[in-house]
Amino acid sequence: MESAARAWRCKPSEILDLSTGLHPAGAPSWLGAWMREHASLVSHYPDRNGEPARSALAQEFSVPPECILITAGAQAVIEVVFQAMGWQSMAIQVPCYNEPIRCAKRAGCDVHAYESGTPPAADMCWLTSPSNPSGQSTWPLSPGSDTICLDESYMPFAQRRMLGLPPHVIRIGSLTKTFCIPGLRLGYVIADQSMIEQLVQWLPPWPSSTLALHLLPKLLAESDFRDQQLIPAHQRLTGLLERHHWDVQNSEASFLLARPPASTPDFAKHHILVRQFPEWPQLAGWVRFGFPGDEAGWQRLEEAICR
Repeated sequence: MESAARAWRCKPSEILDLSTGLHPAGAPSWLGAWMREHASLVSHYPDRNGEPARSALAQEFSVPPECILITAGAQAVIEVVFQAMGWQSMAIQVPCYNEPIRCAKRAGCDVHAYESGTPPAADMCWLTSPSNPSGQSTWPLSPGSDTICLDESYMPFAQRRMLGLPPHVIRIGSLTKTFCIPGLRLGYVIADQSMIEQLVQWLPPWPSSTLALHLLPKLLAESDFRDQQLIPAHQRLTGLLERHHWDVQNSEASFLLARPPASTPDFAKHHILVRQFPEWPQLAGWVRFGFPGDEAGWQRLEEAICR
């Protein structure tokens, strides 16, 4: 956001950011008051086991607390999971979110990319469901490997609750997308206890901030409501793009992938951030949109598309 504001010579507040897939409602309305009320927590070190967040998540997902690791966002785990597990090869469907590939290569792990069909044989298979950038569900999957690493960061909570503790699966999740709190860095891992113990050795001793650990139980109480809020946003954005003859992919995530009938609009001219994928030739011309959070944002997006 700051770099775009410098490039466009405007204030960050003047930018409509649709590039991230964060929840369009923004952070919970009560969050500011809650943080002021609990401000004293910042003077305490976090619990090493991630409590009370770990127990709250264990109850939410019906898994044993010792099979949960609270982390500073999903990215904290993606950075070290290849070294921690000692994987030598990874199968991953492309186009995809690039960070697992970057981190695997850095760890000396061979990457076997595939576009469709059965994954190639590898030590593990990386799976993101819903997929990023397509937003389409990819779970369950029968890969050509014993272990699956499932990134469920964009998955609705109703589906996350149904997964439990499947064998040979490492579930990685983010809580920052649904609750729009990326600055608080809050994520988790759900896996067999032995895998959790391996990961712990590669992470810092404190899993997240004390404030975030105490915030999580309150956030979980409105997870279903926030998932439901995305349904009309999906419908509205799909309708808007289709009226202007864009090709729109079905999505279960907090974003849509679409392609214009001709040239891509000049979103920068309107100070609108969207996500494009120059790293993937297969996605040339495709644009990933998050959802505007207010009526002014919707009108601004439609004006950019119309022009």
